[in-house]
Amino acid sequence: MIAAEDVFESIRRGYNDFAQASNEDILSYFEDVDPDAMIGHVSNIKGILFEQLYVDQLAEQGIHAEVFEATNHPIVDISIFDDGEVVSELQLKATDSVSYINVTLEEHPDVAIVATSEVAAHFDSEMVIDSGISEAVLEDAVAETLLGEVVNPVSPLSVLGWFFGLPL
Repeated sequence: MIAAEDVFESIRRGYNDFAQASNEDILSYFEDVDPDAMIGHVSNIKGILFEQLYVDQLAEQGIHAEVFEATNHPIVDISIFDDGEVVSELQLKATDSVSYINVTLEEHPDVAIVATSEVAAHFDSEMVIDSGISEAVLEDAVAETLLGEVVNPVSPLSVLGWFFGLPL
């Protein structure tokens, strides 16, 4: 289970205006966000959360990895180090879209992608690595933290749309 504090830290990392904000200030802001815009925010937060969780997971395995300071770093999202030297850089994708991964592989064929378990299961390639982290679990963590409920999505965007009263 992902802690709410991990979600709040992802928001602080990804949104300059919230770098020093309290959890309550963050919740207050997102209460007033337009439902259409909220879908994009959830996706963004989910991606930032995924990066940090994967880096933490690598640390538990004794592997030193770091996210880039900028959450919109071009092409790669984390660096892996050995004796202080970068030995690998990886792109991370918190998605359930196989086509999104295929497009990314076409655009950057020599950059390995760490993907959520749901989408990685569709690939038999050393260029797509299963993170062991579920996209649905990420979605639930963000939704529970910001909306107060676990949605257990069949389709994350359609359930969020339903939750916010958007047409399906």
